[in-house]
Formats: sequence, structure tokens, C-alpha cells
Amino acid sequence: MNKLQIWILAIRPKTLPASVGPVLLGLGIAHFVEGTLSISVAVATALCAILMQIATNLVNDYFDFKSGVDGDERLGPLRVTSQGLMAPKTVQWGYRICFILAFLCGIYLITIGGWPIATIGIFSLLFAYIYTAGPLPISHLGLGEVVALIFFGPIAVWGTYFLQVGRVDFFPLLIGLGPGLIAATIMACNNLRDIESDKKNGKKTLAVRLGEKVARILCLRLVIFSAIVPLVTYHFIQVPWILIVPLTPILFYKTWRLLLLGKIDEQFNYALARIGQYLFLYCMLFALTLNIGLR
Repeated sequence: MNKLQIWILAIRPKTLPASVGPVLLGLGIAHFVEGTLSISVAVATALCAILMQIATNLVNDYFDFKSGVDGDERLGPLRVTSQGLMAPKTVQWGYRICFILAFLCGIYLITIGGWPIATIGIFSLLFAYIYTAGPLPISHLGLGEVVALIFFGPIAVWGTYFLQVGRVDFFPLLIGLGPGLIAATIMACNNLRDIESDKKNGKKTLAVRLGEKVARILCLRLVIFSAIVPLVTYHFIQVPWILIVPLTPILFYKTWRLLLLGKIDEQFNYALARIGQYLFLYCMLFALTLNIGLR
């Protein structure tokens, strides 16, 4: 495996739709409202989101190695630090550089959006780091799903929308619950996959706290709630085309069946990738159906 392949493995490209999808949805809502978009602001927003996701992944890789959480019994994809594929110091510099680049993008966005965007940026940087790092990592306290729901949902969608429109509205927060719930499903599936190894390592994820049976049901409930969001949205914004969005989970029936009834093994890595695809498709479809026939 060459250096490029190792870096690709480290940044976990299959997780990136979780950061890009909500940005695309926020842009779709903004275009629905305004009929136009600032391309430069859109690109900077997407780039900032991607850099933050990569930085979070590298922080997670580095600090799970430092804490000894990544053991040989782990079912997830290879972690470059724990497998000795990359020096810890290199991974550390990797996430530092990503944070710096995200910060530079953020400065430009702050000039556009002011203090609300500055506040979002500061908290995003903080939670991206303390999710795995620090004396009390969020991922060890059973709060991963909550953080994913908030930051990959209402905050990401509302922030993107605000940067384009420049005013506070309710609808991006409501619609943002959709991708937030799916991002929480990704986190819940990840924690369900690792439930046994996390128990052994004292990592108190929500799956460990709830137990396998309830954790499986939680994954399905989050998916169902994500499908309800477009129905609630239709009550406020009567665009008939968005009623297609709640049908999207049907395309991923095998994934939901696996989460509910399947054996917990390496196939859950496939399920995680599929949920990421669901999130991206959900956001794209929601954004497009909002704008069908517009003007």
C-alpha cells in the first residue's frame, strides 16, 4: 500500500457524504427561497465542511490509538495509526493542517455571515476535536448520536442557508433534522457494530448503555423519523414533489433489515456505507424536489 492509498484510508472518504449532503440541502433551500446562489460562498462552505470531516476522522484515528480503544477485535475498517501504517505524529499533523485550512475557509465565510457563522465555526472546531480527544471524549459518553444530529443536521443546513440568504428562518432548521437524523443513524450503526469491543475497552457509547436490542431499534427509529421530516415540511411548504423524499428509504430496505436482524460482523461496514449513500441521496433529492418547476 503506497502513501496515497494510506492517506485515502485515513481520511475515510465514505464518511464525506455526511458533511457534503447537508450543505447541498442548505443550498437547495436557499435557491428555493431566493432563486439564486453565490457559487464562491457555496464552494467555500462545502470545502470547509469536508475539511472538518477529514480532521475529525484523523483526530478519531489518532486518539483512539492513544487511548488503546482500537484493538485487534475491532470490526471496523483499518485504522492507519493503530495498524502502524502511518506514524502518530504524521496523523497528528494531518488533522492540524485540516483544522487550519478549515479555519482559513471559515474566516472568509465569517466575512459573509458575521457572528452567527463565527459561533457555528468555533463550536464545530471544538466538538470536532473533543469528540475523541480530551479527558472526557464525547464519543465515550454516549453523546455521539446527539452531536451528529445537531452538527450534521440543523446547524449545517441552517448555516449554509444563512450564508446565502443572510436572514434567520425556521424552515432550514426543520428540514435540517432530516440529514441530522440520518447522521445519527450512521453513528448509531457504528456504535452497534463496535458494541462488544467498546464494552471491553470501557467506551460507554449509547449502544453499550442501551444494549444491542434497543440499539438496533434506535437505528430504525432514526431512519423512520428522517422520512417523516419531509411530510412535516410539506405541511408548511406545499411543494408536492418533496413527497417523493419519504420514499427514499425503500431503496435501502436490505440495509435496514441488516441493522434490525443481521449478525454483527464486518457486513456492518457495508451498512455504514449504504447509510452514507442514503444521507447524500436524501439531501440531493430534497434539494432538487424543492426546486422543480421553480420560476
